[in-house]
Amino acid sequence: MRTRWARRNLVVSLAVVLVASCILPGQTSPANSLQQHIRKAEQALRSGDMAGAEREYNEILKLDPQNSQALTGLGILLYGAGKAEEAIQTLESALKNDPSEKRAEIFLGLSETQLGRCAQAVPILSRYFESEPAGKLQRITGLALLGCASGADDPLPALHVAQRLKQLYPGDADVLYDSAELYTRLWNESAGELMARHPDSYRVHQLAGEVYEAKNDYDQAIREYSLALQNNPKLPEMHYRIGQLYLHQGAEEVDEKAMEEFRKEKEINPKSAVSDLAMADIEMHRHNLDQAKPLFQEAARLDPDLVEARVGLAKILLERHETDAAVLELRAIIAAHPEVAAAHYSLMRAYREQKKMPEAAAEMATFNRLQSESADKFQSKMNALLKGKPAGEQTKAPAEEISPR
Repeated sequence: MRTRWARRNLVVSLAVVLVASCILPGQTSPANSLQQHIRKAEQALRSGDMAGAEREYNEILKLDPQNSQALTGLGILLYGAGKAEEAIQTLESALKNDPSEKRAEIFLGLSETQLGRCAQAVPILSRYFESEPAGKLQRITGLALLGCASGADDPLPALHVAQRLKQLYPGDADVLYDSAELYTRLWNESAGELMARHPDSYRVHQLAGEVYEAKNDYDQAIREYSLALQNNPKLPEMHYRIGQLYLHQGAEEVDEKAMEEFRKEKEINPKSAVSDLAMADIEMHRHNLDQAKPLFQEAARLDPDLVEARVGLAKILLERHETDAAVLELRAIIAAHPEVAAAHYSLMRAYREQKKMPEAAAEMATFNRLQSESADKFQSKMNALLKGKPAGEQTKAPAEEISPR
Protein backbone atom coordinates (compact mmCIF):
# COMPACT_ATOMS: atom_id res chain seq x y z
CA MET A 1 0.00 0.00 0.00
CA ARG A 2 2.77 2.43 0.90
CA THR A 3 4.60 1.77 -2.39
CA ARG A 4 1.39 2.26 -4.40
CA TRP A 5 0.67 5.56 -2.62
CA ALA A 6 4.23 6.83 -3.16
CA ARG A 7 4.03 5.82 -6.82
CA ARG A 8 0.68 7.65 -7.23
CA ASN A 9 2.10 10.84 -5.70
CA LEU A 10 5.13 10.67 -7.98
CA VAL A 11 2.94 10.08 -11.04
CA VAL A 12 0.69 13.04 -10.19
CA SER A 13 3.58 15.44 -9.51
CA LEU A 14 5.39 14.56 -12.75
CA ALA A 15 2.21 14.62 -14.81
CA VAL A 16 1.38 18.10 -13.50
CA VAL A 17 4.81 19.34 -14.61
CA LEU A 18 4.48 17.72 -18.02
CA VAL A 19 0.97 18.92 -18.74
CA ALA A 20 2.15 22.51 -18.33
CA SER A 21 4.86 21.84 -20.96
CA CYS A 22 2.51 20.51 -23.62
CA ILE A 23 2.44 23.74 -25.68
CA LEU A 24 5.66 23.81 -27.63
CA PRO A 25 7.38 27.11 -28.49
CA GLY A 26 5.99 28.54 -31.71
CA GLN A 27 2.76 26.52 -31.46
CA THR A 28 -0.07 27.99 -33.58
CA SER A 29 -3.61 28.34 -33.28
CA PRO A 30 -5.53 25.50 -31.98
CA ALA A 31 -3.52 26.80 -28.99
CA ASN A 32 -6.64 28.14 -27.27
CA SER A 33 -8.37 24.76 -27.45
CA LEU A 34 -5.13 23.11 -26.44
CA GLN A 35 -4.77 25.38 -23.43
CA GLN A 36 -8.30 24.52 -22.31
CA HIS A 37 -7.48 20.82 -22.29
CA ILE A 38 -4.19 21.51 -20.53
CA ARG A 39 -5.99 23.44 -17.78
CA LYS A 40 -8.59 20.70 -17.43
CA ALA A 41 -5.89 18.03 -17.26
CA GLU A 42 -4.04 19.97 -14.57
CA GLN A 43 -7.23 20.45 -12.56
CA ALA A 44 -8.05 16.75 -12.84
CA LEU A 45 -4.57 15.78 -11.68
CA ARG A 46 -4.63 18.11 -8.70
CA SER A 47 -8.03 16.78 -7.64
CA GLY A 48 -6.94 13.17 -8.01
CA ASP A 49 -9.15 12.45 -11.03
CA MET A 50 -6.73 10.24 -12.94
CA ALA A 51 -9.35 9.07 -15.45
CA GLY A 52 -10.27 12.67 -16.21
CA ALA A 53 -6.63 13.64 -16.64
CA GLU A 54 -6.12 10.69 -18.99
CA ARG A 55 -9.08 11.84 -21.12
CA GLU A 56 -7.67 15.37 -21.36
CA TYR A 57 -4.23 14.08 -22.38
CA ASN A 58 -5.89 12.12 -25.17
CA GLU A 59 -7.70 15.29 -26.28
CA ILE A 60 -4.38 17.14 -26.34
CA LEU A 61 -2.90 14.39 -28.52
CA LYS A 62 -5.82 14.59 -30.95
CA LEU A 63 -4.84 18.22 -31.54
CA ASP A 64 -1.09 17.56 -31.50
CA PRO A 65 -0.31 13.83 -32.06
CA GLN A 66 3.45 14.36 -31.99
CA ASN A 67 3.55 16.19 -28.67
CA SER A 68 6.23 14.24 -26.77
CA GLN A 69 5.44 15.89 -23.43
CA ALA A 70 1.78 14.91 -23.71
CA LEU A 71 2.74 11.38 -24.73
CA THR A 72 5.14 11.16 -21.79
CA GLY A 73 2.55 12.51 -19.35
CA LEU A 74 -0.07 10.08 -20.63
CA GLY A 75 2.40 7.21 -20.44
CA ILE A 76 3.20 8.09 -16.82
CA LEU A 77 -0.50 8.15 -15.98
CA LEU A 78 -1.03 4.76 -17.64
CA TYR A 79 1.90 3.36 -15.64
CA GLY A 80 0.41 4.74 -12.44
CA ALA A 81 -2.93 3.12 -13.30
CA GLY A 82 -1.24 -0.27 -13.75
CA LYS A 83 -1.85 -0.28 -17.55
CA ALA A 84 1.69 -1.33 -18.39
CA GLU A 85 1.11 -2.48 -21.98
CA GLU A 86 -0.59 0.79 -22.94
CA ALA A 87 2.04 2.79 -21.06
CA ILE A 88 4.86 1.09 -22.98
CA GLN A 89 3.26 1.82 -26.36
CA THR A 90 2.66 5.47 -25.44
CA LEU A 91 6.13 6.01 -23.96
CA GLU A 92 7.79 4.40 -26.98
CA SER A 93 5.89 6.89 -29.19
CA ALA A 94 7.15 9.74 -26.99
CA LEU A 95 10.73 8.55 -27.38
CA LYS A 96 10.30 8.14 -31.12
CA ASN A 97 9.34 11.81 -31.33
CA ASP A 98 11.98 12.94 -28.84
CA PRO A 99 14.74 10.41 -28.00
CA SER A 100 16.08 12.79 -25.33
CA GLU A 101 12.90 12.61 -23.22
CA LYS A 102 14.49 10.88 -20.22
CA ARG A 103 11.30 10.68 -18.16
CA ALA A 104 9.65 8.71 -20.94
CA GLU A 105 12.58 6.29 -20.91
CA ILE A 106 12.58 5.92 -17.12
CA PHE A 107 8.88 5.13 -17.03
CA LEU A 108 9.29 2.81 -19.99
CA GLY A 109 11.73 0.83 -17.83
CA LEU A 110 9.37 0.95 -14.85
CA SER A 111 6.48 -0.25 -17.02
CA GLU A 112 8.57 -3.13 -18.32
CA THR A 113 9.14 -4.25 -14.72
CA GLN A 114 5.38 -4.32 -14.14
CA LEU A 115 5.19 -6.96 -16.86
CA GLY A 116 8.21 -8.85 -15.54
CA ARG A 117 10.33 -7.95 -18.57
CA CYS A 118 13.51 -7.42 -16.58
CA ALA A 119 15.85 -8.02 -19.53
CA GLN A 120 14.44 -4.90 -21.19
CA ALA A 121 14.06 -2.91 -17.98
CA VAL A 122 17.39 -3.43 -16.20
CA PRO A 123 19.65 -1.54 -18.67
CA ILE A 124 17.35 1.51 -18.49
CA LEU A 125 16.84 1.40 -14.72
CA SER A 126 20.55 0.83 -14.01
CA ARG A 127 21.55 3.87 -16.04
CA TYR A 128 19.08 6.22 -14.40
CA PHE A 129 19.49 4.84 -10.88
CA GLU A 130 23.16 5.80 -11.04
CA SER A 131 22.62 9.20 -12.71
CA GLU A 132 19.40 10.55 -11.15
CA PRO A 133 19.70 12.74 -8.04
CA ALA A 134 18.31 11.34 -4.82
CA GLY A 135 14.55 11.78 -4.62
CA LYS A 136 11.23 10.11 -5.35
CA LEU A 137 12.04 9.21 -8.96
CA GLN A 138 15.43 7.72 -8.17
CA ARG A 139 13.99 5.83 -5.20
CA ILE A 140 11.22 4.15 -7.19
CA THR A 141 13.73 3.42 -9.98
CA GLY A 142 16.07 1.77 -7.47
CA LEU A 143 13.29 -0.31 -5.93
CA ALA A 144 12.20 -1.54 -9.35
CA LEU A 145 15.82 -2.33 -10.24
CA LEU A 146 16.25 -4.22 -6.96
CA GLY A 147 13.13 -6.25 -7.71
CA CYS A 148 14.54 -7.31 -11.07
CA ALA A 149 18.11 -7.85 -9.90
CA SER A 150 16.98 -9.97 -6.93
CA GLY A 151 15.75 -12.69 -9.29
CA ALA A 152 19.01 -12.93 -11.24
CA ASP A 153 21.49 -15.80 -10.86
CA ASP A 154 24.30 -13.41 -9.95
CA PRO A 155 23.37 -11.75 -6.62
CA LEU A 156 26.13 -9.11 -6.65
CA PRO A 157 24.25 -6.43 -8.65
CA ALA A 158 21.21 -6.82 -6.40
CA LEU A 159 23.38 -6.55 -3.28
CA HIS A 160 24.98 -3.40 -4.69
CA VAL A 161 21.58 -1.82 -5.37
CA ALA A 162 20.26 -2.78 -1.92
CA GLN A 163 23.30 -1.28 -0.20
CA ARG A 164 23.07 1.91 -2.26
CA LEU A 165 19.35 2.29 -1.51
CA LYS A 166 19.97 1.85 2.22
CA GLN A 167 22.66 4.55 2.09
CA LEU A 168 20.44 6.97 0.18
CA TYR A 169 17.18 6.26 2.03
CA PRO A 170 18.09 5.08 5.54
CA GLY A 171 15.17 3.66 7.48
CA ASP A 172 12.85 3.56 4.45
CA ALA A 173 10.33 0.75 5.01
CA ASP A 174 10.16 -0.38 1.38
CA VAL A 175 13.94 -0.38 1.02
CA LEU A 176 14.38 -2.39 4.21
CA TYR A 177 11.63 -4.86 3.27
CA ASP A 178 12.93 -5.50 -0.25
CA SER A 179 16.49 -5.81 1.07
CA ALA A 180 15.32 -8.34 3.67
CA GLU A 181 13.59 -10.34 0.93
CA LEU A 182 16.87 -10.46 -1.00
CA TYR A 183 18.94 -11.46 2.03
CA THR A 184 16.39 -14.12 3.01
CA ARG A 185 16.49 -15.69 -0.45
CA LEU A 186 20.29 -15.78 -0.44
CA TRP A 187 20.32 -17.20 3.09
CA ASN A 188 17.88 -19.95 2.17
CA GLU A 189 19.84 -20.82 -0.97
CA SER A 190 23.09 -21.09 0.99
CA ALA A 191 21.41 -23.13 3.73
CA GLY A 192 19.92 -25.49 1.16
CA GLU A 193 23.29 -25.96 -0.49
CA LEU A 194 24.93 -26.59 2.89
CA MET A 195 22.44 -29.34 3.69
CA ALA A 196 22.72 -30.90 0.26
CA ARG A 197 26.53 -30.94 0.18
CA HIS A 198 27.30 -31.59 3.87
CA PRO A 199 24.27 -33.34 5.40
CA ASP A 200 26.25 -34.72 8.37
CA SER A 201 28.19 -31.54 9.10
CA TYR A 202 28.12 -29.91 12.54
CA ARG A 203 27.00 -26.78 10.69
CA VAL A 204 23.76 -28.51 9.68
CA HIS A 205 23.05 -29.36 13.33
CA GLN A 206 23.91 -25.78 14.30
CA LEU A 207 21.58 -24.42 11.63
CA ALA A 208 18.76 -26.76 12.61
CA GLY A 209 19.24 -25.77 16.27
CA GLU A 210 18.80 -22.10 15.36
CA VAL A 211 15.56 -22.89 13.54
CA TYR A 212 14.14 -24.87 16.47
CA GLU A 213 15.26 -22.18 18.91
CA ALA A 214 13.41 -19.54 16.88
CA LYS A 215 10.32 -21.75 17.04
CA ASN A 216 10.64 -22.07 20.84
CA ASP A 217 11.17 -25.83 20.51
CA TYR A 218 13.85 -25.78 23.20
CA ASP A 219 14.29 -29.53 23.66
CA GLN A 220 14.93 -30.07 19.96
CA ALA A 221 17.21 -27.03 19.80
CA ILE A 222 19.31 -28.33 22.71
CA ARG A 223 19.51 -31.72 21.00
CA GLU A 224 20.75 -30.18 17.74
CA TYR A 225 23.31 -27.93 19.46
CA SER A 226 24.57 -30.92 21.45
CA LEU A 227 24.98 -32.92 18.22
CA ALA A 228 26.91 -30.01 16.73
CA LEU A 229 29.23 -30.07 19.76
CA GLN A 230 29.74 -33.81 19.41
CA ASN A 231 31.09 -33.20 15.92
CA ASN A 232 33.03 -30.08 16.90
CA PRO A 233 33.65 -29.76 20.68
CA LYS A 234 35.35 -26.37 20.24
CA LEU A 235 32.45 -24.75 18.41
CA PRO A 236 31.84 -21.33 20.01
CA GLU A 237 28.42 -20.10 21.15
CA MET A 238 26.87 -23.57 21.42
CA HIS A 239 27.32 -23.99 25.18
CA TYR A 240 26.12 -20.42 25.69
CA ARG A 241 23.01 -21.08 23.59
CA ILE A 242 22.28 -24.31 25.45
CA GLY A 243 22.64 -22.50 28.77
CA GLN A 244 20.19 -19.83 27.68
CA LEU A 245 17.75 -22.49 26.53
CA TYR A 246 17.90 -24.19 29.93
CA LEU A 247 17.01 -20.86 31.53
CA HIS A 248 14.07 -20.46 29.14
CA GLN A 249 12.82 -23.95 30.01
CA GLY A 250 12.79 -23.22 33.72
CA ALA A 251 13.33 -26.89 34.60
CA GLU A 252 14.47 -28.23 37.97
CA GLU A 253 17.99 -27.15 38.99
CA VAL A 254 18.01 -24.98 35.88
CA ASP A 255 20.43 -22.40 37.27
CA GLU A 256 23.17 -24.93 37.92
CA LYS A 257 22.68 -26.64 34.54
CA ALA A 258 22.91 -23.29 32.79
CA MET A 259 25.95 -22.21 34.84
CA GLU A 260 27.76 -25.37 33.80
CA GLU A 261 27.14 -24.56 30.13
CA PHE A 262 28.33 -20.97 30.55
CA ARG A 263 31.51 -22.19 32.28
CA LYS A 264 32.16 -24.56 29.36
CA GLU A 265 31.64 -21.68 26.95
CA LYS A 266 34.26 -19.65 28.81
CA GLU A 267 36.71 -22.55 28.50
CA ILE A 268 36.23 -22.54 24.73
CA ASN A 269 36.03 -18.76 24.38
CA PRO A 270 37.53 -16.84 27.33
CA LYS A 271 36.39 -13.57 25.70
CA SER A 272 32.69 -14.48 25.88
CA ALA A 273 31.38 -11.44 27.73
CA VAL A 274 27.79 -12.64 27.34
CA SER A 275 28.65 -15.79 29.31
CA ASP A 276 30.02 -13.68 32.17
CA LEU A 277 26.86 -11.59 32.03
CA ALA A 278 24.63 -14.67 32.09
CA MET A 279 26.49 -16.11 35.10
CA ALA A 280 26.31 -12.73 36.86
CA ASP A 281 22.53 -12.63 36.34
CA ILE A 282 22.22 -16.11 37.87
CA GLU A 283 24.28 -15.06 40.90
CA MET A 284 22.07 -11.98 41.26
CA HIS A 285 19.02 -14.24 41.13
CA ARG A 286 20.59 -16.27 43.95
CA HIS A 287 21.31 -13.01 45.88
CA ASN A 288 25.05 -13.73 45.71
CA LEU A 289 26.10 -10.12 45.20
CA ASP A 290 29.79 -10.70 45.96
CA GLN A 291 29.93 -13.40 43.25
CA ALA A 292 27.87 -11.38 40.76
CA LYS A 293 29.89 -8.16 40.93
CA PRO A 294 33.21 -9.43 39.46
CA LEU A 295 31.30 -11.24 36.71
CA PHE A 296 29.48 -8.04 35.71
CA GLN A 297 32.80 -6.19 35.83
CA GLU A 298 34.49 -8.79 33.63
CA ALA A 299 31.63 -8.67 31.12
CA ALA A 300 31.89 -4.87 30.94
CA ARG A 301 35.68 -5.08 30.54
CA LEU A 302 35.48 -7.61 27.71
CA ASP A 303 32.69 -5.76 25.91
CA PRO A 304 32.30 -2.06 26.81
CA ASP A 305 29.18 -1.92 24.61
CA LEU A 306 27.43 -4.56 26.73
CA VAL A 307 25.24 -2.05 28.56
CA GLU A 308 23.45 -4.78 30.52
CA ALA A 309 26.65 -5.37 32.50
CA ARG A 310 26.66 -1.75 33.66
CA VAL A 311 22.97 -2.04 34.54
CA GLY A 312 23.82 -5.14 36.58
CA LEU A 313 26.43 -3.23 38.57
CA ALA A 314 23.85 -0.51 39.23
CA LYS A 315 21.44 -3.18 40.48
CA ILE A 316 24.05 -4.32 42.97
CA LEU A 317 24.28 -0.73 44.25
CA LEU A 318 20.50 -0.76 44.64
CA GLU A 319 20.53 -4.06 46.52
CA ARG A 320 23.14 -2.61 48.86
CA HIS A 321 20.95 0.51 49.32
CA GLU A 322 23.58 2.77 47.77
CA THR A 323 20.70 4.50 46.03
CA ASP A 324 22.30 7.84 45.18
CA ALA A 325 25.24 6.12 43.48
CA ALA A 326 22.84 3.83 41.61
CA VAL A 327 20.82 6.82 40.34
CA LEU A 328 23.95 8.56 39.05
CA GLU A 329 25.09 5.41 37.23
CA LEU A 330 21.66 4.69 35.74
CA ARG A 331 21.23 8.28 34.54
CA ALA A 332 24.61 8.05 32.82
CA ILE A 333 23.61 4.76 31.18
CA ILE A 334 20.27 6.15 29.96
CA ALA A 335 21.90 9.33 28.63
CA ALA A 336 24.08 7.18 26.37
CA HIS A 337 21.58 4.37 25.75
CA PRO A 338 17.99 5.62 26.18
CA GLU A 339 16.58 2.46 24.57
CA VAL A 340 17.71 0.06 27.33
CA ALA A 341 14.47 -0.86 29.12
CA ALA A 342 16.19 -2.52 32.09
CA ALA A 343 17.97 0.74 32.97
CA HIS A 344 14.67 2.60 33.11
CA TYR A 345 13.14 -0.10 35.31
CA SER A 346 16.07 0.00 37.73
CA LEU A 347 15.97 3.80 37.81
CA MET A 348 12.24 3.57 38.61
CA ARG A 349 13.11 1.36 41.61
CA ALA A 350 15.78 3.81 42.72
CA TYR A 351 13.41 6.78 42.51
CA ARG A 352 10.86 4.89 44.59
CA GLU A 353 13.47 4.36 47.29
CA GLN A 354 14.14 8.10 47.18
CA LYS A 355 10.36 8.74 47.43
CA LYS A 356 10.40 10.54 44.08
CA MET A 357 7.10 9.14 42.86
CA PRO A 358 6.50 11.36 39.76
CA GLU A 359 9.98 10.55 38.47
CA ALA A 360 9.42 6.85 39.22
CA ALA A 361 6.10 6.92 37.32
CA ALA A 362 7.77 8.51 34.30
CA GLU A 363 10.49 5.84 34.24
CA MET A 364 7.87 3.09 34.55
CA ALA A 365 5.95 4.55 31.60
CA THR A 366 9.14 4.60 29.52
CA PHE A 367 9.93 1.03 30.53
CA ASN A 368 6.45 -0.16 29.50
CA ARG A 369 6.69 1.62 26.16
CA LEU A 370 10.09 0.13 25.38
CA GLN A 371 8.91 -3.33 26.39
CA SER A 372 5.87 -3.04 24.13
CA GLU A 373 7.95 -1.84 21.18
CA SER A 374 10.42 -4.68 21.73
CA ALA A 375 7.65 -7.27 21.79
CA ASP A 376 6.15 -5.90 18.57
CA LYS A 377 9.51 -5.97 16.80
CA PHE A 378 10.22 -9.49 18.03
CA GLN A 379 6.84 -10.77 16.84
CA SER A 380 7.31 -9.17 13.42
CA LYS A 381 10.73 -10.73 13.14
CA MET A 382 9.45 -14.16 14.10
CA ASN A 383 6.58 -13.92 11.63
CA ALA A 384 9.01 -13.05 8.86
CA LEU A 385 11.48 -15.78 9.77
CA LEU A 386 9.22 -18.70 10.54
CA LYS A 387 6.57 -18.24 7.85
CA GLY A 388 4.11 -20.13 10.02
CA LYS A 389 5.71 -23.58 9.69
CA PRO A 390 5.51 -25.96 12.66
CA ALA A 391 8.59 -27.69 13.99
CA GLY A 392 9.12 -31.18 12.63
CA GLU A 393 10.10 -34.37 14.38
CA GLN A 394 13.32 -34.90 12.43
CA THR A 395 16.81 -34.60 13.83
CA LYS A 396 17.65 -32.17 11.03
CA ALA A 397 15.19 -29.56 9.86
CA PRO A 398 14.39 -29.99 6.17
CA ALA A 399 15.77 -27.32 3.84
CA GLU A 400 12.45 -25.60 3.29
CA GLU A 401 12.00 -25.05 7.03
CA ILE A 402 15.30 -23.29 7.53
CA SER A 403 14.95 -19.54 8.00
CA PRO A 404 17.54 -16.92 8.95
CA ARG A 405 18.04 -15.67 12.49
